[in-house]
Amino acid sequence: MLTGIKDISSISLPLEETFCISITDSNGTITYVNQLFCDLSKYSQEELIGQNYGLVNPDYTAEKFVSEMEKVFTTNKVWQRQLKNFAKDKSPYWVYATTFPIHGEDGKITQFISLDIAITAKVIANESYEQTLERLLTIENALDQSAAIAVTNRQGVISYVNDNFCKLSKYTAQELIGQTHRIVNSNFHPKSFFKDLWQTISSGEIWKGEIKNRAKDGKEYWVSTTIVPFLDTDGKPYQYIAIRTDISDRKSAEQALEIALKNDFRLTVKNLQNAIFKYTVNQNNKIIFTLFEGKTAEKFGITAENVTSNQLQHIYSEDELKQFTYYFRTALQGKATQFELPFLNQTFLIYLSPIFENDAVIEVVGTATDITKHKEAEKLVEHMAYYDHLTGLPNRRVFQKKVNEVLEHSEKADETFAIMFIDLDRFKNINDSMGHSIGDQLLILVGERLRHCVRKEDIVARLGGDEYVILLPSAPASITEAAASRIVEEMSKPFIIHNHEIFVSSSVGISLFPKDGNDYDTLMTNADSAMYLVKDNGKNNFQFFTEKLHRDMIEKTMIESELRQALKKNQFELHYQPLFNLQSGALTGLEALIRWQHPTLGTIAPSRFIPIAEETGLIIPIGQWVLETACAQMKKWQMVGFPHLKVSVNISFQEFKQPLFAAQLTEIVAKTGLQTECLNLDITESTIYDKANCEITLRQLRDLGVSVSIDDFGTGYFSLSHLTTFPITHLKIDQAFIQRLNSGDQAVIKTIITLAKNLHLTVIAEGVETVEQEHFLQQLQCDEVQGYLYSKPLSTEQVEEFLRNNR
Repeated sequence: MLTGIKDISSISLPLEETFCISITDSNGTITYVNQLFCDLSKYSQEELIGQNYGLVNPDYTAEKFVSEMEKVFTTNKVWQRQLKNFAKDKSPYWVYATTFPIHGEDGKITQFISLDIAITAKVIANESYEQTLERLLTIENALDQSAAIAVTNRQGVISYVNDNFCKLSKYTAQELIGQTHRIVNSNFHPKSFFKDLWQTISSGEIWKGEIKNRAKDGKEYWVSTTIVPFLDTDGKPYQYIAIRTDISDRKSAEQALEIALKNDFRLTVKNLQNAIFKYTVNQNNKIIFTLFEGKTAEKFGITAENVTSNQLQHIYSEDELKQFTYYFRTALQGKATQFELPFLNQTFLIYLSPIFENDAVIEVVGTATDITKHKEAEKLVEHMAYYDHLTGLPNRRVFQKKVNEVLEHSEKADETFAIMFIDLDRFKNINDSMGHSIGDQLLILVGERLRHCVRKEDIVARLGGDEYVILLPSAPASITEAAASRIVEEMSKPFIIHNHEIFVSSSVGISLFPKDGNDYDTLMTNADSAMYLVKDNGKNNFQFFTEKLHRDMIEKTMIESELRQALKKNQFELHYQPLFNLQSGALTGLEALIRWQHPTLGTIAPSRFIPIAEETGLIIPIGQWVLETACAQMKKWQMVGFPHLKVSVNISFQEFKQPLFAAQLTEIVAKTGLQTECLNLDITESTIYDKANCEITLRQLRDLGVSVSIDDFGTGYFSLSHLTTFPITHLKIDQAFIQRLNSGDQAVIKTIITLAKNLHLTVIAEGVETVEQEHFLQQLQCDEVQGYLYSKPLSTEQVEEFLRNNR
């Protein structure tokens, strides 16, 4: 029996790292939470301890909690439930909670300990999965009415069967699920038969054939089978769906026919469900039918006489009649054959078997089996396998097949074709704000609009999500450019859904054969890369793939690979650029600037690796290193005689939005011994877009005594109201304005400085390089300056010499 827990030290570390842990007393008051619980709820330990679970769950009451726990633990050892909670910022999250009691020495419950697992992503995924199932319900119902359905995983283990499958096999669904199809194996087919089947479907191809099975009661039956593999994003099967139609009657008819051939079987075949016929040729080599019997023949009024006299030929075209005649003549030459015959809105499978006597064909026996329902089911399955369920557009499998066909033709004909990779801009915002139903309707309308933007022979496909691709056969660059321009223009026009105007735009990347690749994967990759370049350059445009883009991709990949090791290998160093009081000329501080000294590539500029670091998330550990190194270095300089200097450090948006940024900063200044008033953080205007979280962090920094500057002010969108509500201390005028003093930017600089003065903010001008620029800024009473007119960025050793000379 568990006894009382005073603190979490009695719980092992793996639990701490895996579960959100909380402990309450017997009245439901929280006495302990671990860090994972705080991260998930966005409350601190101080805010949670002493409260109850009502802080994160509106349905909670202490009385209800204690009562339910005592009731549960009279019969069960633990209490488990999926809960929907709300974090401090009101955002919902889901956990699977497991709660068990802790007893005192007297056996009474003294505490409850709860181990929670976060399942938010799983819940959301399940909701999306349910929507997908609903869309497929119509197709599933259609299949269920006409065929026996079974779904297996990639190993062949059955995960679903419909009622028709159970009726055929005489097994219940419970007996079948978890088994393989060996459960209905009749041992009629050789092992090589199933080996060929598995080789076909495991390679991603559809298999069709006839299989003899054995039911639970021992009765054997035949099924015409189609097996369709469903492929994952890597093109590998992850499950198979098998569609079966009972053809036992046809097989029975064929067997009965073999027996009846030895006798006069007219009376026998009259009662067969399928049509049975015989034919031969007369002296003029004309096909003569000598028998046409069976329920199917009776149903349509078909006799040997009216078939021989060509009374049915008006149903078919001349080309179709030639094709059917070819099959009949092939059988007369001694080769068994089969083909499908459409007849009065139905489809029949015709099987022709030659009868030999003394090595010569004397006649041909045939059967006609109605496979209409099977063909309908087959069409539905084929549509599922080859077309997008939402838009009806071809899917990735069809698109790849078409590209390879066009590629083969273009190689022989020496023609150019193009592939467009299209991604919608801001689609996620629409999906999140207006719901998935609106998002789905928008995707359908986008597909329709794309089809209208291109030629009839062009192929428009949907890869998934908001990604579309277009194949333009026999299309030189001029035709492709016109099509891309039309797509960008048309996609910018509003879509009307439920009387709402919805606006999106598109980013289009283009690759051309053979210039940009001579195989499917290369052309797709290059078109995708060109599309991402459009995204990086402002979206709502198109871009052809170029060799420069290819080189940039290779360089980016190389830099990313090297960047992941740079911190471990101590390849980074900091340089410092001095800041001066413009009026007195006194040195006020230093701005820390990162430099990457690669052993073989030399100095790599921040403009080349910082964007990659931000994109990959590496900016977090790199930024922490910069902050800690700069603080430690400034502390050293203060100790040798420069106590009033400040150090400025640039903070990226990804760093700043970290929930524990202020706490981590507190640890760094405590570790390095630097006073917080000697630290200034430079953030960009884009950081302020996340207003709620930004305001919280800024106020935490103000309480710590750290000053904050808006860097590159004037180059982005920044609400002026933020300057009055957020605890910001400095504005840094972007150097681009300083460099364009003679081009009309004087008024902008005057406005920024006047605004800052009225709000009691310190103004810093970056990039000052000339005396004229300095004089202009002095007249406007700019506070501080930095730039090459005063000093370029200096290494640590150069800064120390600079400080001695400017003591």
